[in-house]
Amino acid sequence: MIRCIMTFVYRWQNDMPEYLILKRNPTLGGYWQPVTGYIDEPETNRYAALREFHEETGIVEYERIFDPQHYYFFDMNGITCSISVLAVEVNNHADVQLSFEHTAYMWVDYHEAQTMLHWKNNIEALQILHQKLLLTKE
Repeated sequence: MIRCIMTFVYRWQNDMPEYLILKRNPTLGGYWQPVTGYIDEPETNRYAALREFHEETGIVEYERIFDPQHYYFFDMNGITCSISVLAVEVNNHADVQLSFEHTAYMWVDYHEAQTMLHWKNNIEALQILHQKLLLTKE
C-alpha cells in the first residue's frame, strides 16, 4: 500500500474559508485539485503535508495546520493508496509560486471549489473539512 497526502490550503475571507485549487499540468491530467502527493517513509502526515504544500505552492509561511481527521483509500492503477487529508491555513497575502505540476491556481469559496474539483473523493474531503472549519469559528 502507498501512503498519500491531500492538503487543502485555505485562508479566511469575511469569516468564511476560501480554498486554493490548483490546475494540474495537461500531461498530468489537466484537472483541478488541492495539493497532493506521496508520503515518503518515514515522514509523518504533517511533515509530508507541509513539504508538498511548499513544493507545489511555493508558500513558505503558514498560520496553522488543521487536521479534520479524515482519510480514505483509493485504487491507483491496481495499487491501494491510503490518503490522509490535512489543511494548511495561510494569511491573506500568501504569494503562490506554482511548481511544474500545475499551470494555474484560483482562490475560491466552498461552493465554487465543489464544482471545480475533479475527483469525487476530493469533493467529499472538502465537505468534511469545510464543516469542521466552520465549527472552529463558532
